[in-house]
Amino acid sequence: MSPYQIFKLNFNFIFYNLVIGTLYCAKSNYEFGISRIVRALEPCERKLGVDTWFYSKRCLASLMENIAKCVIVIRDDVLIECLQFLEACEAHGHEIPTEANLFAVRPGEIVRMVSHEARLLRALLLQLMDY
Repeated sequence: MSPYQIFKLNFNFIFYNLVIGTLYCAKSNYEFGISRIVRALEPCERKLGVDTWFYSKRCLASLMENIAKCVIVIRDDVLIECLQFLEACEAHGHEIPTEANLFAVRPGEIVRMVSHEARLLRALLLQLMDY
């Protein structure tokens, strides 16, 4: 097997786990869904990208929205796992933009990076956890 085939196989496996995690989050089983998403992107330095960040942040934002609305209650270990995941994304996302189409960026406009959005989501989660 060539290195490209191994990379392609891993990339398909990442999206398979992201889709499974997203479906569980859509059915309000956030504990399993978020853990599946976090496991899909470990280690972050190799698997974090524009597309993977887009789908994982949607589930995290949905989780935080439901926590804020007091619709669900999540165990502390799942929230700590989310915090650790966001810290890893913040550490390894300095070079990864949040939008795939960088040609649409106007001159002088700031390009948002994954590390910036991960920092904002982490701050919001800490606020929801009353830290």
